[in-house]
Amino acid sequence: MNESILTRGKDSFEFEAYGVMLMCQRIKIGRSVVFHVKFNSKRSQITITLAKGPEKNYFWTSVPEGRQREAEGVGALIEEYLSKL
Repeated sequence: MNESILTRGKDSFEFEAYGVMLMCQRIKIGRSVVFHVKFNSKRSQITITLAKGPEKNYFWTSVPEGRQREAEGVGALIEEYLSKL
């Protein structure tokens, strides 16, 4: 994962994936970047960040924790969108 992808484009952006609009707000907190994501469906908004595991593996996680699986999917969609900019 190239971390520079996370800072591409504007801090506020939106895109469509699987028929759902994702409205994203990038928030920089110190050296960390979090994304607050709202959906145009009934799905609850989520805040996610890219975390580093003990073996320097990166993974998406929700803030607060508890929606890990969803965070991984939404994070992958954001990475894909930003990598095309």
